[in-house]
Amino acid sequence: MKKQLAVWATLATLATFGTSAHAQDSYVGVGMPGLLTLGYAYPISSSIGLRGEFAGGLSVNMDGNQEGVNVIGTFKANRLSAYADWFPTSSAFRLVGGLSFNDIRADLNSVGTGTSTINGNTVNMAGETYNVRIKFPDTAAYLGIGYGHQKNDARGLGFYADLGVMIGNFSVDTTTSLVGKQGITQADVDAQNQKIRDSLSGMSLLPSASLGLLYRY
Repeated sequence: MKKQLAVWATLATLATFGTSAHAQDSYVGVGMPGLLTLGYAYPISSSIGLRGEFAGGLSVNMDGNQEGVNVIGTFKANRLSAYADWFPTSSAFRLVGGLSFNDIRADLNSVGTGTSTINGNTVNMAGETYNVRIKFPDTAAYLGIGYGHQKNDARGLGFYADLGVMIGNFSVDTTTSLVGKQGITQADVDAQNQKIRDSLSGMSLLPSASLGLLYRY
């Protein structure tokens, strides 16, 4: 929470000390992960700008049955980010680097109805719970490219676009009623978690995209 407050405090300071020497942007858009994007951009010079944005509001419910387990799940994505933009040419094209403070997770809550396999052991899941939380890191580096937010004294509406990646590895945490039953140990649960982590290893770069309108004032 302190990190998020620091981002907003920095942006508020920039807005307070902004002058009419050049325009600043407020913007709104849609993208992933996070769905709705709200942000503020402050161009320091013709080649450097600072931005902060919130992207959130995404919440998806899901349910199904897999390997003898009824699964009820929720995926949520919210993030607060601070970016530095570099404009290598006189155009609106920019390179972007920054930090993202995230609440991106999937919670899978399950109750068994049949048989399943835990670390190679077949177990009767009837009445047993197996809950999994898959979570992206709270803080992640961001690298990307974009268009818009360049230093420009022209006021009014415009558009922006961003495409990049957040860098981090998903964590996997499990709570289950199976430990100590049917020969299942915590080591078995940990091994099963590792299998999930291995399946997510190709997602250490989480894509991010946003497109929308800006108002320059």
